[in-house]
Amino acid sequence: MSAASEDHQTPVYLGAGDLEKGRPAHIERTVTPGGHPVDYSQPAIPAQHRKFGNPLPAGLLSFATGFWVVGLYTLNVRGVVHPHAVFPLLNMFLGITQTLVGWFEMFIGNTFSATIFICYGGFIWSYSMLFLPGFAVTEAYMVDGVLTDEFNQAIGLFMVVWTIVTFFFCLAALRSSVAVLGTLSFTGIAFMCMAIQNLTGSDHARVAAGAFQLIAGSFGYWAALSGYWTPDVTYAFIRAPPIMLSKAE
Repeated sequence: MSAASEDHQTPVYLGAGDLEKGRPAHIERTVTPGGHPVDYSQPAIPAQHRKFGNPLPAGLLSFATGFWVVGLYTLNVRGVVHPHAVFPLLNMFLGITQTLVGWFEMFIGNTFSATIFICYGGFIWSYSMLFLPGFAVTEAYMVDGVLTDEFNQAIGLFMVVWTIVTFFFCLAALRSSVAVLGTLSFTGIAFMCMAIQNLTGSDHARVAAGAFQLIAGSFGYWAALSGYWTPDVTYAFIRAPPIMLSKAE
């Protein structure tokens, strides 16, 4: 049951029994500009609107940064051949951030973003564990101390599955924005090139994977900064607004 307040502007909700205090008497609850009810049954506690922050920029920035570093290592920039230096970044930055952002998105009701970030958080953790010595995964594929091709085939199949998962994400993002769809699309292509590299040993696939990783990271930065550079924190000429793909309704 609702009624109008004396100024006939602020909605007032009547009949919300104060049962938690053992007093079923009627109390009044007004609604803040954000749509949350304000309980005036305890006058000593100031009533204020609770505002949630946007966790997406943090998740996208971690994703883009990780992909950029992985892309540089994949392309052997500055003679870097062994990618092991990136695993602390993948675990302590990407893995943690992606997982937390995913659950934060679930808490605020964004199932689309929550699913993507939680899944990629799991991907980062599991991919890193394949190479970290503490988990002894590589040792299982060694014969006389030499890593066999079976390990590359296993990694290739692992990347094939994640290419398929990312394709599902792309279908879900067709009405989002160019930045988000570009991030997911080039991520899927990078996964596919990584799969080809491991399954066939093609060096061309390795170079293509590194290039698409850099492109995916660039789109990720665009998507992140479009939500981070807002009018209340920076100037209009610095902002990078996304190009929306959904039609106005």
